[in-house]
Amino acid sequence: MKVIAHLHTVLQRQTPEGLIRRLEVELPGGSRVADLMAALEITMPEDALLLAVNGRVAATDTVLQDGDQVNLMPAIAGGGK
Repeated sequence: MKVIAHLHTVLQRQTPEGLIRRLEVELPGGSRVADLMAALEITMPEDALLLAVNGRVAATDTVLQDGDQVNLMPAIAGGGK
């Protein structure tokens, strides 16, 4: 199956042609978000990421379907006074 990974901020890939923000990834059927992260070599812990599948908040154990759109976004920690 094929899913589309949307990479945000520090997860974007730098190439000689520029930043890559969107990748088509081929995965075996039954793959989960964690499998996509492994395929993309993303090692950030789950609590450091905001994950969304087709616009809905997801977890690393969410099962993916062919054509899913997966957004991988580093969590933004707010601090301040």
